[in-house]
Amino acid sequence: MPRSKILLGTVLTCAAGVAFAANSTIAKLAYDGGTNPLTYLTVRAALAALLVFAIIAMTRRNARMPLRRCLAAYGIGILAAFYSYGLLAAIEFIPVALAVLIFYTFPFFTSAWAWISGRDRPRAVSIVALATAFAGLALALDVGGNQLNMEGVALAFMAALGLTAVVILNTRMVGGGDPNPVTFHMMASAAAVGLACTLVFGELALPDSGRGWFHLGLGTSLFAAAIVTIFFALSLAGPVATSLTMNIEPVASLVFGVLILGQVLTGWQIAGAALVIAAVLSVRLADIRKPETTDTATKDLVS
Repeated sequence: MPRSKILLGTVLTCAAGVAFAANSTIAKLAYDGGTNPLTYLTVRAALAALLVFAIIAMTRRNARMPLRRCLAAYGIGILAAFYSYGLLAAIEFIPVALAVLIFYTFPFFTSAWAWISGRDRPRAVSIVALATAFAGLALALDVGGNQLNMEGVALAFMAALGLTAVVILNTRMVGGGDPNPVTFHMMASAAAVGLACTLVFGELALPDSGRGWFHLGLGTSLFAAAIVTIFFALSLAGPVATSLTMNIEPVASLVFGVLILGQVLTGWQIAGAALVIAAVLSVRLADIRKPETTDTATKDLVS
């Protein structure tokens, strides 16, 4: 693959990671404007589905898929709605940077599943990285302090477990091929689930001010654009560079949390976040060296 394409793909991946982080940060502003996580989830999934469908139509591709593949994509969409809600709801209770940081521990859960299922053996680098990550989380969450909101932490871990399920099932259920039709059906399914839940539980909450509508539109549009960008980046840079570069999201979340929301973390919390990110990178690098796992390295695309 030409170096120029890899470079462009890496730049686009950085842009997507920053957009995902901005989407999470702006969600908090949208909540202040009258909406809620379930409504935000529904709108952003619907926008993403419409944008992907428009791209499919403009490129004259076919959005139809075999029934089994289509049902699998719908199932993945339900899981995507589950973990997306966990992350978006966590933002109500804990700083955005901490919620995204917990969310990005999912590679450790996928590794644990591989160990339990017998598909892989625990390696020294993974065990050390796991211990380092949880030590970093203890610092980042200020476990010994009095401001730890367990509901927010639990929701963020729920999101990480939900994405773990997507990573495990995606390749097995959906397989390879053109990602756009799969993404369209997945996002449409997530939007349908979100809409159904808002109606059943009475959680539909539209913004009550112009600023609220602006933040809802901006945040959800950034998410939709990031979804499209990341798949384009994959085609240029490949799964290895894309997977590693996506770790810019928790860093960008930390920066946006400070600049936009004024959510300042202590020095120890920042050090803990750095430990977690370093541990995740080490696990991904170790996994990338194994050819049989590179096809699942980039399923962490919808946050």
